[in-house]
Amino acid sequence: MKELISNEVAWIDLISPNDIELDALKNELKIPEKVVNQIRITSNRNKMEFYKDFFYAVLYFPIWDEIEKTSKPVELNIIVFKNYIITIRYSQTFTPLNEFVELCETCSKSERENLLGTTTYETFYHIVQCLLEFSQRQLKHIEEKIVSIENEVFKMDPLKNNQKLIYKTLIIKHDLLGFRRIFLTLQNSLVGLDYKGEEFWGSSAKPYLLDLINDSHKVWNNIEHHNNLLLSLEDTLYALVNHNINNLTKIYTVISLIAWPTLLIMGWYQTNTISLPFINRPMDSYIVFSIALLPSILIYWYLRKNKLI
Repeated sequence: MKELISNEVAWIDLISPNDIELDALKNELKIPEKVVNQIRITSNRNKMEFYKDFFYAVLYFPIWDEIEKTSKPVELNIIVFKNYIITIRYSQTFTPLNEFVELCETCSKSERENLLGTTTYETFYHIVQCLLEFSQRQLKHIEEKIVSIENEVFKMDPLKNNQKLIYKTLIIKHDLLGFRRIFLTLQNSLVGLDYKGEEFWGSSAKPYLLDLINDSHKVWNNIEHHNNLLLSLEDTLYALVNHNINNLTKIYTVISLIAWPTLLIMGWYQTNTISLPFINRPMDSYIVFSIALLPSILIYWYLRKNKLI
């Protein structure tokens, strides 16, 4: 448990709290048993519950999972009083919040006052703001991956196997779709906080809440931009792959068309009959081979003359 205190606000940050810590919070801050019970287990959705003296929020933020190579939802429980704010999480790798806590611990007292503010809505604003900024950073990495794929798409060799490139595109798409799904519910929760938050804190909190909503819209717009870009890139990739497949199909078809008469004649001469022409004559093998090759040469000449190949 870490406790960060300014002149007006106290912030308590708990990581995987045990029953003793939760019972202490319940008794000291008069938190209802049903709220504490909700904190004990992982929730499955974003939610906000307003009470007389505090409100309880569960927010999910998209965080990159290095093992599964996609964005995973990480839960953050927040209990906000007028002078206290408590964050509870069950992930040690909540990078943006870890960075913000460390910044508050290592900075000077005056800087900490600015970071925590003089009211809990300012503290709440700075906490969520740092998490939204981290989302922008993650989107920047996704954008770099998309640009990298774009460069590979327009430089790909049609004669090589491009399955690896398709697989890399699908990994990025999987990550972006997961990020998009998680952030959509987060954005809806922040939008819903506008009215209720103003009722809880007063009209002075309105600009901070609107700023959070605007920042969430910016993140969402970037997500949609990346999603549209990736869809266009995916369409281009599949168009190029289909074009290459059509070219290969054309080549195989032309080869089959040219070789077919020769194969037919050579197959005919392999039949076990005694009435085949030119057999048992001088240089009969050269004659038969020339006759078999002549139709293929004529077909090839016709296709080239008419610019069909």
